[in-house]
Amino acid sequence: MMDEKILFVDDDFNILEGYKRQLRKKFRIETVLEGGEGLTAVTERSPYAVVISDLRMPGMSGIEFLSRVKTISPDSVRMMLTGYADLKTAMEAVNEGNIFRFLTKPCQPDILADALTAGIEQYRLKIVEREVNKKIKILSITDPLTGCYNRGYLAERLQREISISGRYGHWLSIVLCDIDHFKTVNDRYGHQAGDDVLIAFVQCINQSIRNDVDWLVRYGGEEFLIVLPETGLEGVCAMTERLRKIVSQNKIEIQGKTIQITASFGATSIKHSENDKEISLESMISTADKYLYQAKKEGRNRLIGGPLLF
Repeated sequence: MMDEKILFVDDDFNILEGYKRQLRKKFRIETVLEGGEGLTAVTERSPYAVVISDLRMPGMSGIEFLSRVKTISPDSVRMMLTGYADLKTAMEAVNEGNIFRFLTKPCQPDILADALTAGIEQYRLKIVEREVNKKIKILSITDPLTGCYNRGYLAERLQREISISGRYGHWLSIVLCDIDHFKTVNDRYGHQAGDDVLIAFVQCINQSIRNDVDWLVRYGGEEFLIVLPETGLEGVCAMTERLRKIVSQNKIEIQGKTIQITASFGATSIKHSENDKEISLESMISTADKYLYQAKKEGRNRLIGGPLLF
């Protein structure tokens, strides 16, 4: 028996019982007697691989029902059953409901079974395609080594965060961080060791930030940018100082050797008011970069944070 569920909608109870008897050994069949009940089933008991409806039903036609199913459950494959007299109407409904196939009544069990099998295969292809597209999208916005977001994603998302901050008058902070003397790690231990250090550094950051609120971008080779919505300068500096200590105390085992790293941090925060100048992501990043440069100039392994510099 195929695992995917199929929903039949028909106002004739005897016809529905006949479908169950004919198909229950191969398919998981559920039945309802009218379109409204069918919409409830699709909304509450999905996913259905195939939704198959009679054309003429009291209250809600099969055309209207399947069109609404398309909105509620776009992955479900939609089919229509109709008598010969309504064949032209059914064909005209194909585009409106994006109907995969229509079948004439009475439909022979083997023809119906073949159609349902084809519908399930189509449904499986849709699911695979959706998962592939999801993975492609994730790959397009993330750094393949560390798994955090890439710079391509940064511009769109950070500008949106700035707009939200301005709309509601909430705090928004960013931190630009850089692993100290990272070139030495690569030169001494090799680039694979350097990659391991980057991964370990990102793990330290992810353990220090809020998973569902804050987000992390690989800004450059060993530079990362942390975005902290709803966080003011005092809060971001407290979090970053904790992170700085964690990084400096973390021991990374690579190739039988222990590597300890430090990092430098530049942080800034904004809180809009009606009288503020227009704030851009470039001004925020530039400010954080200036504070980061100051942290490096003063000896590295430290945090410098301050207000936005226009």
